[in-house]
Amino acid sequence: MKVTIDELATEFETFQARYLKAHERMVFMQEVMVEGIRKIGVGCIQEESRAEFVALKKEINLILNRMKKICDTLHERNMKPK
Repeated sequence: MKVTIDELATEFETFQARYLKAHERMVFMQEVMVEGIRKIGVGCIQEESRAEFVALKKEINLILNRMKKICDTLHERNMKPK
């Protein structure tokens, strides 16, 4: 079954929204870590924070990999002779 351009666009938009949410959380956590380093010399002081940071990193990597595959698919379609 061939996926349509509209389906790819919708999937990409869904991943973009997920990426933005994860990225915003990651930026917030990094700001908290920097503040912690400045005040007490430690950034990731709680195991939950460390675990969330690692999970966000994995989530972002998965999202970006899928978005790249979508772009590759679109590129391949455009490069095929008509």
